[in-house]
Amino acid sequence: MSPLLKVLPFFFFLSLSCAHGANPSPVDSTSASEFVIKRKFYDLSFNTDHKVANWVSYSLETSQLKDCVKRSNAFKPDPLILTGSPQLADYKGSGFDRGHMLPAGDMKFDAEAMSDTFFLSNMSPQPPSFNRGFWAHLEALVRAWALKYEKIWIVTGPILHPGLSHIGKQNLISVPEEFYKVILRKVGSSYKGIGFLVKTNLPWATPIAYAVSIDQVEKESGIDFFPFLTSTQQSDSETRLDQSDWDFNANFEYLPCSP
Repeated sequence: MSPLLKVLPFFFFLSLSCAHGANPSPVDSTSASEFVIKRKFYDLSFNTDHKVANWVSYSLETSQLKDCVKRSNAFKPDPLILTGSPQLADYKGSGFDRGHMLPAGDMKFDAEAMSDTFFLSNMSPQPPSFNRGFWAHLEALVRAWALKYEKIWIVTGPILHPGLSHIGKQNLISVPEEFYKVILRKVGSSYKGIGFLVKTNLPWATPIAYAVSIDQVEKESGIDFFPFLTSTQQSDSETRLDQSDWDFNANFEYLPCSP
């Protein structure tokens, strides 16, 4: 993984390029271990050394939070990874869940979107208690924010470094000990941002206990998020964290598939 990966969610780039003059690159990285995949509903940077994603980025709007498609559980290798995709056999008997970076629950509005979340490139090994407990709870909170704030941009991934343990029979897949999420939303001409850093062995706590500034996630991950922001916008959304900007008591229910 390169010391600094420049990350800009592709959907955000499309929607904001006109407002920011010359089009900034969605990804500016020269990492030899990075393989970027662009799908219809998300972008993914796959780490060819660790065999998990460096990051997955996507946008989520209120109108997408519809309960139209059932969860498929159709996990599958990613044919776009030419260096060798993780395989189902790599997780079998490992004791770890195939933890989604882009949650299937965020993509229930469309069959293709749902299917694409089950590529193994979108998975990272997670302890079952973490994946089905705190991680699922945090994912639901992010959906509640998309419902309340109309549109948000999300980047999710593991903290990767040398010396991690691994699983795998056909590939050596690193087992991250910590995961992050960063979320950005637009408020008028400014932006509000928040990050989360969560170790998989920490005791259960509410998400607010693990809320940090985006800058702190950048320091831990080595990734520069949303580089298109002006210095003032970065200061407002990345350097400072005001927890009152985010409703941690927000509730979520899927919208009906049909009006």
